[in-house]
Amino acid sequence: MQSLNPARGQARSRGSSETLLARGIASSPRASRSLPVLAGTRRIVKRSPKGLLLGRLGPDRARGKWLLLCVLFLGSAVAYGAWIGGQSALVFGALTGGVEHLAVAVGFGVKKISVEGQLHATDAEITAALKAGPDTMMLGFDTDAAKERLEAVPWIRHAQVMRLLPSTLQVVVEERIPYAVWQKDGQTFVVDAEGVVLAPALREAYADLPLVVGEGAGKSASALFDALAPYEDLRKKLIGALRVGDRRWTLKLASGVEIMLPDDNVPEALISLAKLEQDRGVLEREIAAVDLRLLDRITVRLRETASAAPLEGSAPAEVPTASTKTVAKRKT
Repeated sequence: MQSLNPARGQARSRGSSETLLARGIASSPRASRSLPVLAGTRRIVKRSPKGLLLGRLGPDRARGKWLLLCVLFLGSAVAYGAWIGGQSALVFGALTGGVEHLAVAVGFGVKKISVEGQLHATDAEITAALKAGPDTMMLGFDTDAAKERLEAVPWIRHAQVMRLLPSTLQVVVEERIPYAVWQKDGQTFVVDAEGVVLAPALREAYADLPLVVGEGAGKSASALFDALAPYEDLRKKLIGALRVGDRRWTLKLASGVEIMLPDDNVPEALISLAKLEQDRGVLEREIAAVDLRLLDRITVRLRETASAAPLEGSAPAEVPTASTKTVAKRKT
């Protein structure tokens, strides 16, 4: 690993080199972490509240800054002459590369990346989105473009990128919150409340999140669980929700009972179910399914002729049978 300081012998005598990347991941989204990104040397100086340097620069650092100023002055003069002579494009390209290398060499390259708010997004995802490496000049780094790339990472909702001269990039991210586990075509993903797929996931890793299954289930989950929010007892019994035709839900309870909700008016259907449960304790009986799809009645399928189907299996039959009891909905 090479040091950024041209005087390698002096750099080794002043201190040890920093590692290219930190390997740990922050355990708290509120913690701020500093990730050194390239080898180099550092000199600690005091700063006033206004950010002015109060300490004295070492001789090597001072010479480097004077050299940078001289090169910038000469480069400006040459660029002006080239512009007058019509060769500005060629000269500008050469000067830009030279100035960037010199700026990095005298300490204005990216040496550290400080990240705040990181919990699920990996170091690799963040550094790849930043596109900041050992040869990146701080003054030329595009923070707006880096912000857009970071917000393209699935876990990251919002990002802010700041340059802390001379050599630190400060990154603050707001991550998306896992909301549900979505199962589709045999694959399982964790999604947020908007249905954005955050990452592939094992069900066991997110056992505290509700399971939704089927086409469109991820995007529709928040509306369902908002409707279920007042019914804590029902939510405790729920082990999963099947999205049928991307238009309605069938709830699967731990007892094996299935509750078929209508396409619309889900809150009204749940109110009717709650009244029926309060009056008759229907969910505690030996039943296979409760059909709430019709506005004027509740149909209960007995367990003797209809065993509970798997969550990804077919729903109970649409047509009532001899083992089906119908209860008129009570008007509110």
